Amino acid sequence: MKASPSQWQSWAQMMKRVQEGDEETYRTLLNEVGPLLYSYVRRRVFNKSLVDDVYQEVLFTLHRARHSYMTDRPFAPWLFTLAHNAFLDAIGKNRKFAEREVPVEFLPEAAPGEERDDSLGDELQKALTKLPESLRRPVTMMKIEGLTVEESAKQLGISETALKVRAHRGYARLKKILLESREKK
Repeated sequence: MKASPSQWQSWAQMMKRVQEGDEETYRTLLNEVGPLLYSYVRRRVFNKSLVDDVYQEVLFTLHRARHSYMTDRPFAPWLFTLAHNAFLDAIGKNRKFAEREVPVEFLPEAAPGEERDDSLGDELQKALTKLPESLRRPVTMMKIEGLTVEESAKQLGISETALKVRAHRGYARLKKILLESREKK
């Protein structure tokens, strides 16, 4: 997708109105530049399963940085610099995550309201007791009790992001504990 010079000028004017608080114009602008940004991301992300995540990161970055656009400057270089930097950040995050990704297939999945067999395997139960409380609660709430991220975060009085971080750290530590205990056998 390629935009004409008049389209870029129109988007620059729209961004000025967005900075003045015009929410309807913001929605219109996102609808118009969204396909262009999606195409930009799709051409640069080789792992197709990451395209949507990277695109969302680009949109989120655009949202956070919309105030930084200088209306006397061209819109296209600003937008693509922003998209490029967001793309690099997202790919970097995904690369770091992929290197540290923790498969949790050994943890029981719980469906909300599902009747449960409360007898965890002895090995898993012992491993859970070795986790600090700050990591054990998120893991237990989401993987054993079957609570959603939102419900768990609310009960713990923390943000959903903080809960996800704690849960991820808990999964990683739990995996390490289980692998070490299996190596000793």
